[in-house]
Amino acid sequence: MAESDKIRVLIVDDIADTRDNLEKLLFFEKDMQVVGKAATGREAVTQAKQIQPDVVLMDINMPDMDGIAATEAIMAQVPNTQVIMMSVQGETDYLRRAMLAGARQFLTKPVGGDELAGSIREVYRLQQTQRRFVVAAQQVEEADQSTGQIIAVYSPKGGTGKSAIAANLAVALKLLPGNRKICLVDASLLFGDIAVMFNINSNKTINDLTSRIDDLDKDLMNDVMTTHASQIKILLAPANPQMGELVTADHVRTVLEALRREYDYVVVDTQSSFQDQTMAVLDAAHRIVLLMTMELSSIKNIRQFLEVAELLGYNDEKLVLVLNKADAKFGIRVDQVEANIQHKVAAQIGNAPFEMVNAINRGVPLIIDQPRHQISIDVANLAYLISGTTRTSREGARPQQPKKEEPKGLFARLTKR
Repeated sequence: MAESDKIRVLIVDDIADTRDNLEKLLFFEKDMQVVGKAATGREAVTQAKQIQPDVVLMDINMPDMDGIAATEAIMAQVPNTQVIMMSVQGETDYLRRAMLAGARQFLTKPVGGDELAGSIREVYRLQQTQRRFVVAAQQVEEADQSTGQIIAVYSPKGGTGKSAIAANLAVALKLLPGNRKICLVDASLLFGDIAVMFNINSNKTINDLTSRIDDLDKDLMNDVMTTHASQIKILLAPANPQMGELVTADHVRTVLEALRREYDYVVVDTQSSFQDQTMAVLDAAHRIVLLMTMELSSIKNIRQFLEVAELLGYNDEKLVLVLNKADAKFGIRVDQVEANIQHKVAAQIGNAPFEMVNAINRGVPLIIDQPRHQISIDVANLAYLISGTTRTSREGARPQQPKKEEPKGLFARLTKR
């Protein structure tokens, strides 16, 4: 392999033996080359600017300038370099601080050779993919300004009702005036719930697209996606976590870009994580419907995500903060939350746990089952907000609802009684 094709690595640690051991672990990796070693954070920043490494292995605890500060400086001055943070301490706070600084992965010492080499290859591949994606996105934008919008429904904390809101929002966008083309993607790749939300029994999933990613076209997507009675198209998550792990961030980007060219709105249900696949969705999204509940833990996670979002360059227009399960009984006012997180709540969706659970168990989104319910009205208002559509004076009469499907299956039939 030519020297120019190798992954160029800079090792940063204040202990000489650790630097040497890391270099030995990478010695037999034919696709890697250690191009420098630094003992302090300041030395790391200087070398990074001079040698422009592909990947920096950065210790977190160092004198003079710690790894967090050094990473922030490197990301600001050498933005194409990827940083892998290393520490003997694996606490969540260290992981969060490393991510806020711009690190792509966090390894707990001692680290094995296979894990180290695998992490280096992963962050390098991610950077190369991002470069290609940015160029491709710019070319697509220049060539076709008429393509649709990607709407990611996300929460950094589970239990916020994310999948239910994604399902109802997709239908609500379809019900808007204009007969828009809508598709719903279940990108919760390990434990997707959209099939349950719509009572869909199909063995065709996103894996059927990723396995033929080079042949991706309109006909293939139509064949794989399910058409619901509401006339939205649905791309299901993998059938099990093992299949979900086969879907990469590259796959997600490619599929979403192809769908965006065919649909007016691509609504994406996401995982509550910072995994590469989820970050690919958030990066590609035109709007992120950021769900929060009135639990203090949810508010805390939202505040932390907003800090990360700022570092990622997500502007306020991209983030649509939505308070779900809103209820005055929780004793926290919205204005108090806004002051705490320094961000406005754009919309609120009420709290109706019985109706929502019943709708999920029957496999019929609430906006279809009970279009005049307050939750349905709240979701419809959110759809208007996202689309920028203005209600007409006739809006008291809602758009014609799709015909309800009769519940299928033994459990659905029993709950109907």
